Amino acid sequence: MEKCWAHNIADRPSIVGILRKLPMNDIDRSMAASAIIEWLDGLFRDGASYDKFLACRERAAQQLVDLLQDVRLFAALRRLSRASGLHPRCFALPNLELGGQVAGGSFSDVYKASFRGQSVAAKVVRLFNTTDIDTAIQNFGQEAVIWRQLSHPNLLPFFGLYYLDQRPCLVSPWMENGDIHTFLKKNPCNIDRRISFASILDVALGVRHLHEKDVVHGDLKTANVLVTSSFRACITDFGLSSIVNGMSSIQLTNSSVRARGGTLRYQAPELLNGGHNDSHSDIFAFAYVAYELLTGKPPFQELRSPNAVITAVLAGSRPEPTMSCTGHPALWDLIQDSWQEQPQVRPTAAQIVDRLRIPAIQATVTLSESTTDWDDTLTSKFRRSLHPQPPFPTVAELEDMIFGEQAY
Repeated sequence: MEKCWAHNIADRPSIVGILRKLPMNDIDRSMAASAIIEWLDGLFRDGASYDKFLACRERAAQQLVDLLQDVRLFAALRRLSRASGLHPRCFALPNLELGGQVAGGSFSDVYKASFRGQSVAAKVVRLFNTTDIDTAIQNFGQEAVIWRQLSHPNLLPFFGLYYLDQRPCLVSPWMENGDIHTFLKKNPCNIDRRISFASILDVALGVRHLHEKDVVHGDLKTANVLVTSSFRACITDFGLSSIVNGMSSIQLTNSSVRARGGTLRYQAPELLNGGHNDSHSDIFAFAYVAYELLTGKPPFQELRSPNAVITAVLAGSRPEPTMSCTGHPALWDLIQDSWQEQPQVRPTAAQIVDRLRIPAIQATVTLSESTTDWDDTLTSKFRRSLHPQPPFPTVAELEDMIFGEQAY
């Protein structure tokens, strides 16, 4: 301790130096986390050390993945998770009481479940061989890592992973109001134009946050927009289509779903031509979602054949305007701009949010934007109730994890 107040600044030890000699559970946790972040930041700046970090496997990699989740170094967590095929152990949920199936999506089934008296939703992809189970476990873990860091009022929170007969399930809060497509069909008389505009803005806010975090949704549609208890729209299933792309035996429910993930009726022309999902194709899908929320009709409702939809879109056709569209020209212009043929000329999600707020549209959320159904502590509190926070390792232990024999 005497060295800490040495007259000469150079003689005073660094926080990392102090932590080499003190167990982490004897120090304030936030101070310990800051010191670990400082030490790891230095390690990541050295190319050779960073390569050693990414090469960690098995027990050492698992310890590091758990630590990175605890100190919220999400970029490093995503990279190590992808390299090692591991995810934080705190994601695993035990003893889920699974109820009956309540919905079936394009390539997954949704069950209503109960966990410690709380209603939750469990979504499981349909798998048919052991190879896909192994792939699914890795892919779901990586998607869970991404989902966990996305905290926003218009994105469905992530609670954890549950394993049903070895098949991984993504667990999230139960939304009693269901998806917005079904909700609007059941309550047409109770929905006024302000609600539709608010829902469009909510979806745009959610997509903006995804894109700010470099996350592409890949299957945006009204069935993947849920209605919260305060009647705000929240997006779910972001990234789920990318899980499907790595599996060979997913059972698709109908021919309107492309085998590479995503729903055909909402796909941009570049995807129909074999391209890959990106932020531009998300914007195209957003335009269709906005059209459906404005008109109450799915895009190309009159076309029953998937091939007819493909032919129409590739020929440059788009859904026809209705009275709802012509009565709101500024919003209709925004929708048309968002489904333009060339991806690069479509507006960004941030630009869409700005345009929705102009006086000509005046979209506002149903409540104050500061009013949310959850905050960024919801999922961490949920898992902390299951897994007590372990003590942080010392820096010496970290060095052994990364550079010691156990790392490989």
